[in-house]
This record gives sequence, C-alpha cells and structure tokens, in this order.
Amino acid sequence: MKLLYLNHNVRGRGTYLRAFHLARQLVQRGHQVTLCTTSPSARWLITAQDVDGVEIIEAPDLLIGRGRTGWDPWNALRRMLRLRHRSFDLIHAFDSRPVVVHPAMMLQRWTGAGLVMDWADWWGRGGWIHDRSGWAVRTMFGPIETWYEEHFRRQAAGTTAISTALARRAVDLGVRPETVMLLPNGCDAGAIRPASSADARRRLQVGSDVPLLVHVGLLTFGDLMLLNNAFERARREIPGARLVLVGRTGIRPRPAAGVTVTGTVDSHCLADWLAAADACVIPCRDTIGNRGRWPSKVNDYLAAGRPVVMPQVGDVAELLSRSGAGWCTTATAEGLAAGMVDALADGQARERAARAARGLAERLDWSVLAGPLESFYQVCSSSSMDPSQDLTVSARTTSQVSAR
Repeated sequence: MKLLYLNHNVRGRGTYLRAFHLARQLVQRGHQVTLCTTSPSARWLITAQDVDGVEIIEAPDLLIGRGRTGWDPWNALRRMLRLRHRSFDLIHAFDSRPVVVHPAMMLQRWTGAGLVMDWADWWGRGGWIHDRSGWAVRTMFGPIETWYEEHFRRQAAGTTAISTALARRAVDLGVRPETVMLLPNGCDAGAIRPASSADARRRLQVGSDVPLLVHVGLLTFGDLMLLNNAFERARREIPGARLVLVGRTGIRPRPAAGVTVTGTVDSHCLADWLAAADACVIPCRDTIGNRGRWPSKVNDYLAAGRPVVMPQVGDVAELLSRSGAGWCTTATAEGLAAGMVDALADGQARERAARAARGLAERLDWSVLAGPLESFYQVCSSSSMDPSQDLTVSARTTSQVSAR
C-alpha cells in the first residue's frame, strides 16, 4: 500500500514520534510511507529526505514557539501544493489540526483514498487547553480547538484512538464503534533496554545506596504540584530519597529539598538516568486531559525495565495494574507518596515489577502494534467508498495486549 501520514508537530516531537515509529514498521512490512510533518525552523522551503525507508517531508511554518503546532495556513498550503499530484491508497491523519485535516480532506476528494484519523490527545472541551493555557487562550481559542478536534471525525473510514476515553468520545460524536481501533503508544524495545544500574550511577555520580526516583519530560503546573507535594511526603518517610526531573519540563520547577532538575540531556545521559532509577514516576491528576492521554514517557520507562509509580488514571495505569509493572495509587499527594515509599522500600517487589515492565514493553513494541494496524488499513482502504461497510477487524486492544 502507498500510505500518507500527516502530522502537525515539529519533527522529532509529540505525535510525530508515534507516526514515525509506525511508518518505519510498515515500511519493513513492504508498504511505501510518506510522512509529512512541520519543519523545526524553515519558513519558506519544503524539503524531503529518506529515513529508514520512510519519505519524510518537512513543511515550512511562519509561526514560532507554541504557535508552530499545526495552525499556520501557509504550512497547510505548502503541503497541498507538494502533494497535489501524488496518489495514495490510504491517508492517516494524526490528529485534526488545520495543517493536517485540510490537506487530508483535499487528497481524499481528489484521489478517493481511504481516510483514517488518529486521536492522540484530548485538547478541547475541558482537556489539555485548560491545563496548559491561560484564561485568554482558553476562552478565545478553546472553541476553535474543540471544533477542529471534533468536526471532521465522522468523515473518516476508520479511527485510531490512543485511549479508551478518546475512543468513547469518538463514538459519542457519531463515529460507528466498529470503525474505531484502540492503538496505544508503542515501545522501542530494541533500542531501549535494561542496563546496569551500578554503572549508570557511577557515571552520574549517584551513590549506590541513594533511593532514587526519576521523572522524564514535560509537566503541567498542576501535575508538578502533585509530584512536589507527594515527594515531600515520601521524603519524610525516607529522608535520603532523591527525585530527578530529567529533560525539558516545559515549566520552571521551584527549588525543593532532594529534587534535581537536569535540563535538556542527550540520549546517553537519559539512558543512564533511567538505568539508575529505583522507580520512575508519572504524576497525573484525575482530569479529562489525563484520562484521555497516553504519557509516552511510560514507554521508555517500560523498555528500560523500570518500575512505574503513578495514580490510577487512564489506560496506562490499568495496564500497569494488570501486568504488575509498578504501583498505581489514588490520584492524591498522599496516595502517590505512599506508592513512592512502597517502591523505594521493597527491593524484591521492585525486581518483580522491573521484570514485568520489560515484559510489557516487549508486548507493546511498535513491531507488535503494526500488525493489527496493517489489517485495519486494508479494511479501511477497501471500504473508503462504502461508508456502510462493517470495518470490524481482529485488532489488538490495550487490554488484549496486556493479557497476552
């Protein structure tokens, strides 16, 4: 099949990684995949290159910073002009911001290709835009975000949803349940593997007896407050405990006893912090946005064979509970603190959770997820001109993956 992937993120960030990993696996299965994304810096020129057999097209964008996330009409126009003479068997639109959905709809009309829409985050209608934006943005831009997020969903032959909450939301909008596939984020279990904690701690100059918790990546202000409050409580029980926030957090954490903020690190340093950790943490309040998301950091935690401590929120927590790959708690500072203490205090339980984490990563490997997606594509492509056709396929859901 000739597949077109459309993504709004800057190359290398966010849902781009979900699209690229799936594209690379489908190339290995004999398909041709073109992935169109947003350039990190270009304003005028559109470029293309081959990476692991995937044709990656970077579209220019006139906006900067957080504006460079799929809203620029120039970006959408350049995509349309570049792709207007191309033919594809199926188009997979990763989310539905303007630079994705308008080229997708244009190409669907011109070529008759099947259209699949991915839903990887709950932004509008009480979602992430309320957690990550100020009052003015929520009030003035929220309705626009919600309209783009919801309006086009019923026009797709198939829907891939990253979470049960988003799958249910699609059905509530009128999408037929049999056309929805639950597609979690995958793990790169070949590239990220368990490594020696002792060697990593020696390179990082962390004592072998230091109880160490690690969090990787972005945080919202509310989730950071939950993490800080929980760690302060946990440190009362284990005074020597240390929490390291690795990578770009997106906000400035306040100084706190036992907390280290690394800032941006390279892949080798990140791998060392994962290997050194006694457990990794995902702080998430029980909000609409957190219920609908799949925190991609958990895939790196699992692939590295690290136990996870997080509140019982969303599909990830359900998978961790079923597999025994960590500690799932109530979505309160008290509950998360208790999970941290339990993880740090019981070495044997950590070892069992570490083995379960790595086993879950292998079952969530991108190569495993690509098989059901390929079958889904075949049905969606053949049914693109017949909206009444039943698209039910033997797609693996998150619950089926965890039970395998």
